[in-house]
Amino acid sequence: MLGHVDAVHGLYYMLMHGWFQIFPPTEFWSRAPSGLAIGTAAAGIVVLGKHFSSRTVGVAAGVICAILPRSTWAGIEARPYALTMMAAVWLTVALVYAARRGGGWRWAVYGVVLVLSILLSVYLALLWIAHVVFVLLFHRMRPALVPFTITSMLALGAVAPFVRIVTDQVQQISWITPIGRRTIEDVAVQQYFDRSPLFLAVSALVVAAAIAVWRFTSRRLVGGDRQLLVLAIAWLAVPTGLIVMWSAVADSVYTPRYMSFTAPAMALVLGVCVGAVATVPWMAAVVVGVMAMAAAPNYLLVQQSPYAKYGMDYSQVADLITAKAAPGDCLLVNDTVTFHPAPMRPLMAARPDAYRKLIDVSLWQRATERNAVFDTNLIPEASVGPLHHCRDVWIITQADETRPQHEVGSPLPPGPQFGNTPAFAVPNSLGFKLFERWQFNLVQVIRASR
Repeated sequence: MLGHVDAVHGLYYMLMHGWFQIFPPTEFWSRAPSGLAIGTAAAGIVVLGKHFSSRTVGVAAGVICAILPRSTWAGIEARPYALTMMAAVWLTVALVYAARRGGGWRWAVYGVVLVLSILLSVYLALLWIAHVVFVLLFHRMRPALVPFTITSMLALGAVAPFVRIVTDQVQQISWITPIGRRTIEDVAVQQYFDRSPLFLAVSALVVAAAIAVWRFTSRRLVGGDRQLLVLAIAWLAVPTGLIVMWSAVADSVYTPRYMSFTAPAMALVLGVCVGAVATVPWMAAVVVGVMAMAAAPNYLLVQQSPYAKYGMDYSQVADLITAKAAPGDCLLVNDTVTFHPAPMRPLMAARPDAYRKLIDVSLWQRATERNAVFDTNLIPEASVGPLHHCRDVWIITQADETRPQHEVGSPLPPGPQFGNTPAFAVPNSLGFKLFERWQFNLVQVIRASR
């Protein structure tokens, strides 16, 4: 996979291979690193906030980083987005401390973290450009500028071969929609607030209130807060602007989740604004509490819903097969579906242990045999021979909205979605009847016997 499509995820894969040597490859443990990464990112945001501003600003920004809808989304993904957020935060912490205090070892730490960050996500190379902006604005003097330049050139030179490999595989994201009207919503809303317009509205009110305080009262944006805001805004704007511009004139490479590493910067902006609005710590706690309540509906009702992962029902199907199917039963997969992403075969790859006890009569080639990501499927007509030896068959096919969620009968009608497919005609010609059926979001599972 690394040599064909996924070099960009190589470091994440390696980390997860090590993780699964310690913990079982279950849904919980595959997501646990993401949750831990969000906590570590939030801790880093507290460090950044307190370094430039007050403890109130630091703690408020850290809590906001933890409850930001993009953070809670990333924290329950079995993908590297939360780790990129953590890397971006601590890379920035390393820069700030090296630029402020100097020392060869601090710059060496920054260089190593920069290399690891880019290996984790090549998009994080764009955060370095935001760091350039910060250094030029606030650390133009030789003591910081020279070591920053030398360290950066060494680090970027070290990862240049990796960047070249990744850019050669850009065709793997050819599915990304070109830049258009939707991009405005993606950048302004989805990139930071996921599907939570309520949190966006509360955040906008906090920012507007802070601007009013700075503009119309005696309280002003002091030096430390100003530096923190400039750093955060560069962190937000530079990577996003460059990616959007590149997507407009060359390859389409922008999608909100790829820019998750910019979300902690939004937490910093909101933390500074909370500090401006709240004159005492308990007021900051109230404002952050209101923001938490605004984030809760999206977290509980959208991100934690049964089909939150793009509508997929892999878990529900695997749980059903685990509970109901007996060892030695057969499995027939109807791989022809109308939904996206397709086909059906990835469903078995998500939870392979659930299907290991079944005889897969529709399997054609293993992914490892053809250097591909997923196994390939036989057409139902090619499964006639193996089906002769089956007594009970579990059929996985596309869901049928016209049928109830659960049916038991002797026998059941196939329904319009399944009845016109070869996956029904072939078993039916061999004497199999449908006795039980479950409907999920995209998939229906049918138990057939003869």
